[in-house]
Amino acid sequence: AMPSARSRGPECPVEPVGVGEAGEPAVVEGVRGTWRVDPAQLGVPFEGRAALLSPFDRLVHDRRRTTELFEYEYQLEMYKPVAKRRWGYFALPILYGDRLVGKLDATADRTAGRLRVDAVHQDVPFTKAMSAGIGQEIQDLACWLDLEPTLPP
Repeated sequence: AMPSARSRGPECPVEPVGVGEAGEPAVVEGVRGTWRVDPAQLGVPFEGRAALLSPFDRLVHDRRRTTELFEYEYQLEMYKPVAKRRWGYFALPILYGDRLVGKLDATADRTAGRLRVDAVHQDVPFTKAMSAGIGQEIQDLACWLDLEPTLPP
C-alpha cells in the first residue's frame, strides 16, 4: 500500500489535512519525511481502475505531496490568463490504477447539450486499455451531466 499522508500537512481553513499519529510511520524511498500508512492495507491486493478526479479531490489537494509521491504536476488554472494555461480552465486529474497519468480538459456546454472534450493531456503514453478505461469515464461523466460527449477532431 502507498503511504498516503503526512503526520502534519499544509494549513487548510476548511478541514485538517494531516492525520496526526493515525496509522503507522513509513518511509517512502526517494521522498523526504515520514509518512503514515494504514497497517491493515499493507499486503492487501489492489485493483485500480480509471477515474476522473475533481481538482479538489483529497488525492491531489496537497500539491506538494502529489508531486513528491506520484511525480504528478498539477495546478488548477481557472484564475490564470488563457495564454498561460497548460491544461485548461478546470482540467480534471486522470487516475489510472495507482498512478496519476494525465489531465482532461472538458467543458460542459449546456446550451448545446454537449460535454466538449477539448484535450486529453497524457503525462505518460496511454495504452489501449488506459484509453478505453479513460474513454469510458468520459462517457460516464457526460451521462451523469446529462450531456453528449464530443471528442476533439
